[in-house]
Amino acid sequence: MGKSSLAESWQDSCKQRRTFHFAKQVAMILFLPVVLANAHAKGFFESEDDSEEKSKISLEMPVSLPAFPLQENALPFPVGPVATQSFAIDPGSLTVSPDEVRYTLLTTSKAGAKNISYEGIRCSTFQMKRYAFGHGNGKWSLSREGAWAPISFLSANRPEAVLAQDYFCLEGTIADKPEQMLDRIRYNRSLQSEKYKGN
Repeated sequence: MGKSSLAESWQDSCKQRRTFHFAKQVAMILFLPVVLANAHAKGFFESEDDSEEKSKISLEMPVSLPAFPLQENALPFPVGPVATQSFAIDPGSLTVSPDEVRYTLLTTSKAGAKNISYEGIRCSTFQMKRYAFGHGNGKWSLSREGAWAPISFLSANRPEAVLAQDYFCLEGTIADKPEQMLDRIRYNRSLQSEKYKGN
């Protein structure tokens, strides 16, 4: 093979290598967004909010239904002068975890109709969840509502708002132990009034 043929062969080889490297770089640029998207989906780039939410989920207690409430043991609490129903909680059902207060709520209409629900309140986010409903035969049925819902004074969960604001929560944290919470309900001592008094 002559010198000219060797030179041409070497130039062709260089061109092929440059073409290969160029194609490789283009492929990496095109494939990079896919890799990043998959990494994000798998949690490689987990945000602080995601970590916080997972932490809250891990703190949530397993659902263990309490004994069915007895009306004679119920502790009533006021929800406002225009309420068309009366509300009370079963003191024996009140439990506290690091991030949640659980209790049985008893609701009675003016006509005497009763509703019973086992619920939880999360003070840090001012949310509530219903875990189960009580029936006239003295048995529970689990709720199909799996998500936490915001608490509002202007909605049907006004009694939960009163429990959270006046008896269970203070500045986004759980206030005291169950005994102190029950005493506040029993003697109608609102956390808000105590805060205003500076106690």
